[in-house]
Amino acid sequence: MKPSNNVLFNFYAKDIDEVHQFIKSNNISIVKEIERIRDFAYFNFQDPDGNVLMICNG
Repeated sequence: MKPSNNVLFNFYAKDIDEVHQFIKSNNISIVKEIERIRDFAYFNFQDPDGNVLMICNG
């Protein structure tokens, strides 16, 4: 099965900057850097199968 380029699932994180640093420090591929819209922020990364997932704070 071909990996999805569309976000399949999102995870909530209280501290998005901390999670972003964790993802980067573990050499996980980030496909969209943090985007901030007022109090909401999110970024996308790839799981080990190449599917795109999201971390958001709201």
